[in-house]
Amino acid sequence: MTIDIHAHAVPEGFIAAAASEVPQVAPKVVERDGAWWFEYPGGRISGPIPAGMFDIEARIADMDAAGVTMQAVSVPPPHFNYRVEDAAAATAARLHNDALIEMATSHPDRFVALGHLPMQSPEHAIAELERLAAIPQVAGLELGTNVAGVNLGDPRHEDVWRRIDELGMAIVLHPGADVAGVDRMHDHYIHNYVGNPLDSTIAAASLLFQGVLTRNAGLRFALLHGGGFLPYQIGRFDHGWSVRPESREHLPVKPSELLDRFFFDTLTHDDASLRFLLERVGEDRLCLGSDYPFDMADPDPVGSVRRALADRPEVHEAILETTPRALLTRQPGR
Repeated sequence: MTIDIHAHAVPEGFIAAAASEVPQVAPKVVERDGAWWFEYPGGRISGPIPAGMFDIEARIADMDAAGVTMQAVSVPPPHFNYRVEDAAAATAARLHNDALIEMATSHPDRFVALGHLPMQSPEHAIAELERLAAIPQVAGLELGTNVAGVNLGDPRHEDVWRRIDELGMAIVLHPGADVAGVDRMHDHYIHNYVGNPLDSTIAAASLLFQGVLTRNAGLRFALLHGGGFLPYQIGRFDHGWSVRPESREHLPVKPSELLDRFFFDTLTHDDASLRFLLERVGEDRLCLGSDYPFDMADPDPVGSVRRALADRPEVHEAILETTPRALLTRQPGR
């Protein structure tokens, strides 16, 4: 069995419900030049998008072709809605969560859901979290690496982290539109190539140095796109912590002592990088991740793992199934 922790979905049921209840954020599916695109209010266009983004049968066929047994399906970044008014963002999150839950309910052997929260409003976020906690198909959460430019370690999120910790849900962090330095990365799509791993690294640093992980001892986070720059720069974090007193204000231990609170996906697009990542974090923190169905996805994620780590067959099962399953298993009261 193989479990992909990094896969996005916009089910047709969400598109219809959003058009009725929150038309200000609802996408329309349009076909252009033989490809599918999302058109959003305000003029944003996203695509091209494979039919598997919104068509479950097409998605399952793609999964079978890629050797992926199960996906943890999540909201794509354009649907984070962190700059939308609180109540509308909460409605959109609920509708999208319900559509993902329906996928998991109708195909329990192929999907579990990662719920999304309107993090710009702790009140609305906790209300949706409590609702999701009662639904067994929700295996964890997917949140942005920042909330409309606000770092994840900011005190305004503290009540949300505390409640997630109590519930034992893991959080998959995904960069959105507000990646750091985006004003300098308009050209050549480098906001994705550089901005996404950069913002994941900033998110991890904020959670570490602001003490979120030490105050909430059971919190577990997954960093996508190979974990950004954190695995490569954790030694720099440690050195800074040892020489800069402001880095120890909320963090009583070296950052590397908390590295095992992070999981990492395999989406490095490079065999040597994946081998380094395995050496750095171990197979018990490395999870299969594809980024399906975007063009920046790995079209053969299982094959990439087996090829890059051909000389380490003993770790394949952990990366492809055991570690993803552990991440997606709730651990309340940990």
